[in-house]
Amino acid sequence: MTTLFSKIKEVTELAAISGHEAPVRAYLREKLTPHVDEVVTDGLGGIFGIKHSEAADAPRVLVASHMDEVGFMVTKIDKHGFISFTPVGGWWNQVMLSQKVTITTDSGKEIRGIIGSKPPHVLTPEERKKPMEIKNMFIDIGVSSKEEAEEAGVEVGNMVTPYSEFEVLTNDKYLTAKAFDNR
Repeated sequence: MTTLFSKIKEVTELAAISGHEAPVRAYLREKLTPHVDEVVTDGLGGIFGIKHSEAADAPRVLVASHMDEVGFMVTKIDKHGFISFTPVGGWWNQVMLSQKVTITTDSGKEIRGIIGSKPPHVLTPEERKKPMEIKNMFIDIGVSSKEEAEEAGVEVGNMVTPYSEFEVLTNDKYLTAKAFDNR
């Protein structure tokens, strides 16, 4: 894997939904610091590397991106340990079922889960004709109770991100990962 691909892999694998961009901010600060004169964070959490020039007519250049990514947030844990969630950013319900996700606890622990719903054989014929609504989906982390999920560290408000490994595809000019459009 090339150095460039390794860097893309590093930055796309960071988990950072809107409002939870700290891991990306820390990564950028570490990477920017050796190459700039000053690192500034604004009131909204944006981070900027500034390189000063001695020349009065030096060009001004801005390289910009944003740190967050679409994801979800834990809203409830039911008595069986199934986790309700709400989207943070835009999602198509049709692509969510059976997707692997990562719940990041407040301590930074990552817990793998999968998005599920009621199985087709218990749906009414009318329900089977429609895309499953997000409110009827849940994340299954492989526990049998609310207490077991909480012991694992899951809490309401935890960040949930898609689990998607960085990969070089068949034609090595094509890559796949989460958060590409962001970072």
